[in-house]
Amino acid sequence: MPSITPSPSELPLLTTIASLDQATVKFFQNQYPDYDEHASEFPLWIDGVDTTYAPFIPTSVRRVLLALEMARISPTDKVLDVGSGDGRFCYAAVKLFGAQAALGIECEQDLVDKSTELATDLVQEGRVSFQVADLATWRDMASMQSKEWTVIIVYLSPEGGDDLCQWIQQEFKRGVRIVALVFDMKHLDGLHCSFEDSQEGIWIYEKPKN
Repeated sequence: MPSITPSPSELPLLTTIASLDQATVKFFQNQYPDYDEHASEFPLWIDGVDTTYAPFIPTSVRRVLLALEMARISPTDKVLDVGSGDGRFCYAAVKLFGAQAALGIECEQDLVDKSTELATDLVQEGRVSFQVADLATWRDMASMQSKEWTVIIVYLSPEGGDDLCQWIQQEFKRGVRIVALVFDMKHLDGLHCSFEDSQEGIWIYEKPKN
C-alpha cells in the first residue's frame, strides 16, 4: 500500500482494509472491474451504457478502498458521491465499510441505471440510491441541500465552477468530511487537509480536532 502522509494533526488512520471480508472484496472487484488503459479502448465501453459523448474512467478498486479508509467511513456516516459513475464508491461505502447510507449523483441517466443494477441488493434495502442531475440546476436538488451527509466524495478540477466550489466550502464549514480525487482542493480558502496521498490522488479535508 502506498505511504499516506498525514497533515500536522497526525490523526491515526484505521487499518480496516486488511480486515475486510475477503469474499465480499472479491465480489466487489468482479462487480466493478478496474479500467486498464493498455487493454481497453478509450472511451471505456460499459455494457448497456453509451459513453461515446461522456467518457467514463472508473476509479480503481484499490483507490476506492484506500480513499474510504482514509476518510474513516463508519456506520454513523451517510455518504454523498457527486459524479458517481457506476456507483462503486456508494456500494463500497455501505457494503464494505458499513456506512448507514449512500447516494450517488450523476448527470448520465445510463450510468444511474447501471449503478442501480450493480447495487440492486443495497438499493432494495434502501441503503444506496442514485439520482440523475441536470448540470444547470444540480445545486437546487433537495438531496444536494440536505444536511444529512457526513462525507462527500467529489472530483473537482481547478477549473471547477464557482457554484460547486462555494457549495464544498459551505459543507466543509458545517463539519462534512470531503474526499477529493485526482485534483486537490488547496486552492479553496478555508479548507483543512487532514490526510493526503498525492501518489494515489486522494485528499481528505475535515475540520481540525480541537
